[in-house]
Amino acid sequence: MNTTQHESWGFLHPDCHGEKALLFFSWDLAKTIEQQFTLHAQSSLAVQLFEAQKAVDRLLNQYVQIQANPGAFDGQSIQLQLERDDSEPGATPVLALHTSPHLEQLIIQMQAQQHASRTIN
Repeated sequence: MNTTQHESWGFLHPDCHGEKALLFFSWDLAKTIEQQFTLHAQSSLAVQLFEAQKAVDRLLNQYVQIQANPGAFDGQSIQLQLERDDSEPGATPVLALHTSPHLEQLIIQMQAQQHASRTIN
């Protein structure tokens, strides 16, 4: 078994609990979406979006199952949508993440703390 491949997932990290779980989740979320669009690059955008949504749902469920931070992940959701700029006909759609308000607020707070700690150090 290739342990380095598994260790690169945040939910497998031994420190993935509490507030740190939000940081790991953010990394895993970006990785999951990128991975799915890459794996299904030859498919239609609708299929890519569908597969990415399934993977995001599995990821969120994984964080609930390991009880990484029950107050942050239990009962939360992330919906992926392709949105177009109506002012630009023919523009490429942009992937939008519609995150449940509670989870979104916690992620934003965690990112702000991360940014603050980097500027202080």
